Amino acid sequence: MARKEYSFELKNSLSELDKLCEYLEDYGQKIGLSKKLIFEINLALDELFTNIISYGFKDEEEHIIKVTITPQNE
Repeated sequence: MARKEYSFELKNSLSELDKLCEYLEDYGQKIGLSKKLIFEINLALDELFTNIISYGFKDEEEHIIKVTITPQNE
């Protein structure tokens, strides 16, 4: 698996969860991850992203959340 970093940005809105899933699925397929692994990573990122939106900002303004994924070989 290549060790190429992949980054994307999302607004702090739950409506961005679909984009998060799309970005992850596209990238996961490109680097050869199994559907099961993509699902598991998506589940974790979905929870993390939801928590950032729910608890990470003290105002109601729009913010950008940058997601960076770096595959690691063991």
